[in-house]
Amino acid sequence: MEKVLFIRRPGAFGGIEVLLLDWLRYIDYDKNKVFLASTMDCFRDAIANDRLPVDYRIVALPTLGSFMGVYRSWYRDIRKFSPDKVIILEGMIDEVPPAAVLAAYLATKGNVYMTEHLAWPFPTKKTRSIHFGFLPGAGLWWHRKMWGIRIRSYLSKRILAVSEAVRNVLLMYGYPPGKIAIAFHGVDVSKFSPSGENRSAWRRKHGVPEDAVVLISTARLAREKRLERLINAFGALSRKHRNMWLLFAGEGPIRKDLERFAESLSVRNRVMFLGLADNVSELLQASDIFVLPSDREGLSVSLTEAMSTGLICVASNVSGSNEVIRDGENGFLVDPSDEGVLVGIGKAVDQDDLERARMARNARNTILEKFEKRKSVENILDLLGIESRPIHP
Repeated sequence: MEKVLFIRRPGAFGGIEVLLLDWLRYIDYDKNKVFLASTMDCFRDAIANDRLPVDYRIVALPTLGSFMGVYRSWYRDIRKFSPDKVIILEGMIDEVPPAAVLAAYLATKGNVYMTEHLAWPFPTKKTRSIHFGFLPGAGLWWHRKMWGIRIRSYLSKRILAVSEAVRNVLLMYGYPPGKIAIAFHGVDVSKFSPSGENRSAWRRKHGVPEDAVVLISTARLAREKRLERLINAFGALSRKHRNMWLLFAGEGPIRKDLERFAESLSVRNRVMFLGLADNVSELLQASDIFVLPSDREGLSVSLTEAMSTGLICVASNVSGSNEVIRDGENGFLVDPSDEGVLVGIGKAVDQDDLERARMARNARNTILEKFEKRKSVENILDLLGIESRPIHP
């Protein structure tokens, strides 16, 4: 039986955590002993509810400090699990320092995998200092930084990128092309599907009128998601559309800031902060328009779930989102700005019934063709060298 250790340093529960739980649900536990090490206790309830035989522990996993200090801490924590294989899930590139990857490499005799989820940051531009007022430097700082990031790819057997955009950024850093595999995440298309019955039931229960236009965001409440743009747009449009509501489903470090911002609106009573929800599919089914106003993405789980549910999706024209949305066909791509988000939502609201139905159908078909969960999870576990149990449609 192979011992597999997943490592994740979450800032809050978000898309990466959703993906990891999907993978854990389809592992063959007769052939794998699975551990999960996390710096934040955000998986315990889901693991318990699904009765997953995962050994889940909270560990330190520091990223700041001296090279040897970080290395020793990670090596000590990893060796507690005696794993045969380590999979490090990384949000932003260079989130996990080289010393940590080296610790995983030595603890498993080279059996390390990494997954990359955000096409950011781009490599720093190379510059040269001038010494003694006239002698140009060699830009050694830049080479040290690039090699510090790049060395992690040489310590990994394979790197999974969630989109073409993420793969392109890895190539900019000099990652070996042969080690990178694109692995789209999957959506449970039966769960995330349109339902008029659920739509009506949820609205009745929560006092939202049947004929209301409901905007929703199911993104993590973090600064890079730029959700204040959505609140701004809602404030402007709700003056014209008296039956417009706004839902936020998620948690994150800026929730209090967003709530204070929403308090300034005259229509605060039509803005709902629902926190972490275990019924995200029902919230989407109760909604009409999904908005993702981010400055950057890898490939948003929330976006693909909303498209599968048949919502009209308005997303910033950034990497990841523009790989799945074809502007005007299965959603709207907008400039990542206050004005761009406002215009995009306005277009979505002003669609007639026939145009809205066409776009919703195209959105769902996109997910059915490229992001069906069964195929996606089988592919990802295969790329990670982990045996999966049979997954039935």
